[in-house]
Amino acid sequence: MSSSTYLPSRALAELAAQHAALRDMIDRCEVLADELDAGRVGSTRLMREVARLRLAFDAHNRFEEQLLRPVLLDTDSFGAVRLERMVEEHVGEHRAIRVQMGSHVTADLRVVLATLSAHLDAEERYFLTAKVLRDDVVLLESSG
Repeated sequence: MSSSTYLPSRALAELAAQHAALRDMIDRCEVLADELDAGRVGSTRLMREVARLRLAFDAHNRFEEQLLRPVLLDTDSFGAVRLERMVEEHVGEHRAIRVQMGSHVTADLRVVLATLSAHLDAEERYFLTAKVLRDDVVLLESSG
């Protein structure tokens, strides 16, 4: 993989686009769960869409986790120890959500879809903002 440099504003735009795509997939999963519960589709269609969501979420997480640590370290006034704890908790949330996506029960899937949606909202509120990802702070290195 080649290395490329991201301005934080470019990373913010890419992450926002990924979030929009993930939300579209969440919406499709919710519709298919409704259709499955109503007996209008089989479970294969829903599980296929959940698998697509899981793959997209995994790719998003790899990109996000690689990019956010350096910029947060440069902008965090409380230091590296707090940042590492925040990042580890965030990565832990990613892992827990991914595991929960393995359920074949529509009620469980609805819970994880709501959790994922809330997680994306929190990322946008606390990490993925122009205040945090500022071009005047740092260039981000990414493999891609």
